[in-house]
Amino acid sequence: MASVGDVGKKGKTISDMDGYDQTFAQKDLDKRAEDAQSVTVKFYNLITDFYEYGWGESFHFATRYAGEAFDASIARHEHYLAAKIGLKPGDKVLDVGCGVMGPGREIARFSGANVCGLNLNEYQVERCNILNGKSAVSRLLSVKQGDFMNIPAEDNTYDKIYAIEALCHAPDRVAVYKEIYSKLKPGGMVGFYEWVLTDKYDPQSVEHQKIKRAIEYGNSICELGLWKDVDRDLKEAGFIAKETVNLAAEAMRNGNDITWYSGLEGGCSLANIRQSRVGRLFTHAMVTVMETLRLAPSGTVRAHNILVTAAKALVAGGTTGIFTPMYLVVATKPAN
Repeated sequence: MASVGDVGKKGKTISDMDGYDQTFAQKDLDKRAEDAQSVTVKFYNLITDFYEYGWGESFHFATRYAGEAFDASIARHEHYLAAKIGLKPGDKVLDVGCGVMGPGREIARFSGANVCGLNLNEYQVERCNILNGKSAVSRLLSVKQGDFMNIPAEDNTYDKIYAIEALCHAPDRVAVYKEIYSKLKPGGMVGFYEWVLTDKYDPQSVEHQKIKRAIEYGNSICELGLWKDVDRDLKEAGFIAKETVNLAAEAMRNGNDITWYSGLEGGCSLANIRQSRVGRLFTHAMVTVMETLRLAPSGTVRAHNILVTAAKALVAGGTTGIFTPMYLVVATKPAN
């Protein structure tokens, strides 16, 4: 796992972030979509080390039960998705937008499936190869660099495909669903954890609009959609939905009383110190000193500030109930 001293080590790309603010200030959504993917690549060059330092190797959220460890909740969330799409030994599986493949390694170990990660970001692909090589299930793992809008594989290649909080970066959700559909074998299954706005989102509310924009800016997302947009786009791409549900709300109904955003809030423990407000203040102080002393590249503090914006907005989205990062989608491609 990355340490504070590792943060920003891909600094040669930090000076390339000049277009980030301009892209997310762009009110023309079509123009923003044109620039979104190149900006997202730069974004992940910038913040991958921060993510590994703060969250470990799996860059996603999970709800928790009282007494459940943070790492255990993350693994459970991954196991749940693998079980939902019926992963089993011998399956050929694609992990779309795989990050550094923390989920891929856990899912391969859990299911025995052969998992191939797909990632557009060169630095994260390098991290995948390093971390996969150290894994006890390295024989089940592979990774390729490529764009999920144009997946480098033949049609009808994969038995199962999943994406964990990754497709929110797509400039066109219908297009990415159609691309995934084409690479899935007939009768195959997909499972997605999607970032969506809930029914509580009021587009006329200034507060809600502000939270939405801050989540988009802080996480390099072209535009957040409603859960019903996901259902509509899934059908348009040709999938048959088997299950769609907001797991955050479902978890609360089932007594899972530690929210997905709890680690980002003000409270601090040894389990969540790096994600918490206290941890962010400590990290900000450290990277400020490091950048001042030129131990970290110019722009490192700015990168951390973007993540602070993201954290505050995500907490606001969670506490108001207008946003969830775990809208579960389970769907199939018709067998014929």
